[in-house]
Amino acid sequence: MLALLLALALVAITIGLAYRGWSFYKLSLEDRPEHAEFRRLRPSGVIGNGYGWVAAMLIVMNLSYLIRRRFGTARLGSMRTWLDVHVFTGMLAASLVSFHSAFQLRTPIATVSSASLALVVLTGLVGRFLYALAPAGERERLRAALDAMPPEHRSELADAIGSQPGPTVPANASLARSVLAIPAWRRASRIRRTMIATILGSHGTADRKAQTELIRAASAEARASGVSALLRSWRAIHRFFALLMLTAVVLHAGVAWYYGYRWIFG
Repeated sequence: MLALLLALALVAITIGLAYRGWSFYKLSLEDRPEHAEFRRLRPSGVIGNGYGWVAAMLIVMNLSYLIRRRFGTARLGSMRTWLDVHVFTGMLAASLVSFHSAFQLRTPIATVSSASLALVVLTGLVGRFLYALAPAGERERLRAALDAMPPEHRSELADAIGSQPGPTVPANASLARSVLAIPAWRRASRIRRTMIATILGSHGTADRKAQTELIRAASAEARASGVSALLRSWRAIHRFFALLMLTAVVLHAGVAWYYGYRWIFG
């Protein structure tokens, strides 16, 4: 529910920002200086620059997820909630950066900052998808789903599932090794689904809800090791781009402050 609300808020804010300055953003670079709000919406303007500083603050807030993940406790909230907020603040920051730049990249620092942020958002979205594929407690969930089956079918189902184990990928596996394991756990997951449907179909099992839960649990358990290893290696790439982005943003903000606002204290 929280993820849906945050997604709606992100869309609403982005549409609102676009509506606010659409008459300016749609103009060519040559025509923009003639626009009535050029001085406000340009990257160095009051509003345009404000978008950039808000985006920078969101980026700092976004990185607090890493602190929560490493040092936090359950009292600070669930990891799923923190992850949803992490995704929201990252994408909102990317949206604000786009409006801050007025959809133009005219300096190397701005280009590097925007490119690194785009890579962070992209790798983060892929990581969020992998996180959804790797739910916690797969074996317990599979055991509970098997226990919900008719007693006369449990042994046959357990043997069928056990005959198609997913690949065992070490926790410290490289990204390449984790990616190479994808066909194996996809194949094991597909075969398990087929075998479960065949066994329960031949016996005329009527409880469709329990059958669906067993298929999902068996599929999740087959891919658990591979997806977990892939998620860990992918997080390393995401962290690298996040550090690159943070460095670029700090440099960009520092240059903007030095050349644009230092005179205030002169």
